[in-house]
Amino acid sequence: MKDKMVMNRTLYIPGPSEVEHETLLELSKPVIAHYGPEWHKLYNETCELAKKIFNTKEYVTLLPLPGSVCIEMSAFNLIEKEGEKFVAVTNGFFGDSLVEILSAHGANVLKVESEWGKQVDIVCLEKVLDENPDAKAVYLVHNETSTGVLNNLKEVAKAVKERDKIFVVDAISSFGGIELDFDRLGIDFAVGYASKCLSGINGVCPVAISRRFIEEVRGRRVPVKSHYFNLLKYMRLSEEWAKIGHPHPTSMPTSVVRAFNYVAKKAVEEGLEKRYRRHYEIAKAYRQALRALGLSILPKEEDSSPTVTTFIVPSPVNKKIASALYNEFGYMVSGGLGRLEETTLRIGHMGNTARPHFMLKLVSALENVLKKFNVIDGSLNVTEELNRIYEGVKNYADQP
Repeated sequence: MKDKMVMNRTLYIPGPSEVEHETLLELSKPVIAHYGPEWHKLYNETCELAKKIFNTKEYVTLLPLPGSVCIEMSAFNLIEKEGEKFVAVTNGFFGDSLVEILSAHGANVLKVESEWGKQVDIVCLEKVLDENPDAKAVYLVHNETSTGVLNNLKEVAKAVKERDKIFVVDAISSFGGIELDFDRLGIDFAVGYASKCLSGINGVCPVAISRRFIEEVRGRRVPVKSHYFNLLKYMRLSEEWAKIGHPHPTSMPTSVVRAFNYVAKKAVEEGLEKRYRRHYEIAKAYRQALRALGLSILPKEEDSSPTVTTFIVPSPVNKKIASALYNEFGYMVSGGLGRLEETTLRIGHMGNTARPHFMLKLVSALENVLKKFNVIDGSLNVTEELNRIYEGVKNYADQP
C-alpha cells in the first residue's frame, strides 16, 4: 500500500509554536563544536540578546534543560533546610507545579491560591506575606497557559519588593511575547523559553539571575548538594572554562542555540514594544473571532493572555473538535489541563501564529468543525464579522 501524503501541519498550541522555514535552515547548518572562538562569540551574543528580552543588566545564561527543570534549579539552590517557608502563587496547572517543585525539596509551601481563570488575589498574597515575615521567596507563573490568564506581575512584584523577598518568575510562555521588565520589577530569577513566543527550537532555556539571588545562595551555611545544579559552581566553572572558549561546564546543543540566536535577533529587530503590541492585538482578534462563533472565553477580557486563549467546550465534544481540526485541516490545538481537561480547548497564538492570516485560517476551520458537531447553528455565517476582525489587525500581517 502506498503511503498517504502527509498533510502540512500547523501548531496552534501553547508550545512548541510554529517554526518558520528560515529557522529550520539555521538548525540544519553544519554542527559546530561547543567550544572555541566561533562558538564563544555566538554564545555570548545569544546571551546578550536574551538580556534585551528580559530587559536586564544582570547575569543571563543558557541552560540545556527544560523550563520546569530550570525552575527547580532555583528551588534546589534556595531551599537550605527542611521546613523553610516559601510562597507559591497559583491559579492554574503550572502554578500547582510550583507547589510540587518546592514541596519536593522540603519547603513549607504557603499556597496563595486563586480561582482558575482569574488573576492572582493580591490582597490574599499580601496577607500571607505579612503573616509570615520569615518566608524566604515568592514563586509565580507570569502567564498561566492552562487557563489563558496573564497574571498581574507588576502588582505581585510590588507586594514582594515591599516585603524584601526573593522573587522567582516562570516566564516560559511570556518570554518574547509579553513585556518582562526584570530589573525594574525586582525579579531575582526568571526562566524564558526558546520554542514558545520566539518560535525557536526546544532544547535550551535562557535564565536571568540577579546579584541578590546569587548572594542569597552564597550565604548558605550548608552547600548545595549537587555538582551541575549548584548555581555557584556552575557560574564559577563557566567563568573558568570561558578562558578556553567553553563558557559553560557542560556540552551544549549548538545547533539549537544557533536557531535561538536567529529568532531572538529577529525579535529584537522587530522592536520589542511593537512585538508585544502585535501579540496583544492578535490575541484580542482571536478572542473576538471565537466569541463571534458563540464560544465563551474562560478568563475575563482584561485578564486574558496575549499568547494563549482557553475557551469552553464541554466534553466529549472538545476532544472531537481537536481531532477534527487536526485530521481534516492539519491544525493542532491543545486540550485542557488538570481540572479543565474535560471542558476546555486552548489555542496558542505566539510567535509566528500571532499573525492575522493564521487567525483567519484557524477560526474558519473551527467554524466548519463546530457546525459538523452541532455545537453551533449550521446556518450561522460569520464571514463578514471575521473579515471585519481581520481588517482591524491586517497591518500585523507583514514579517518584520
